[in-house]
Amino acid sequence: MIPSVAMQKQIATLVAGDTTMLASATPPKVRLAKQPFTPAPTLDPTTLIEADFGSYAAKSPTNGVQLSFVDPLTGLQTVELIEPAGGWHWAANNVNNLPQSIYGFYVTDAGGTNLLGSGLLPAAVPLTAAGQAFDVISIRLAFLNNSPQ
Repeated sequence: MIPSVAMQKQIATLVAGDTTMLASATPPKVRLAKQPFTPAPTLDPTTLIEADFGSYAAKSPTNGVQLSFVDPLTGLQTVELIEPAGGWHWAANNVNNLPQSIYGFYVTDAGGTNLLGSGLLPAAVPLTAAGQAFDVISIRLAFLNNSPQ
């Protein structure tokens, strides 16, 4: 049996409100990776090398149910993490551990042991001096609009 569109739309809604993952009382962490990697559903987050430039810290989305919608450009069921105060903005406030390049980001549970998703930046961001910063526009998980029969 192939699920209806109404059933498919529930996937993002349920994921966005799941209190064991994205809507947990201990919210997930968005972390930056400072070495190349290939995003995959089976990616082991302990194999990634997390950024460590001066003033770096992983960020958490705003607590609670995250955004869920159908992306009109792709048609995909989408969950977007609600950005924290200050947004998905990272800045090197000093020269500690510079230079380093940031290749992408990954989302884990609060403890950093379970991968929830990962993505690459359009191009690696080279951080070479204090005062340099960059933003990730949005942190989204997209789900295919089909299912096995």
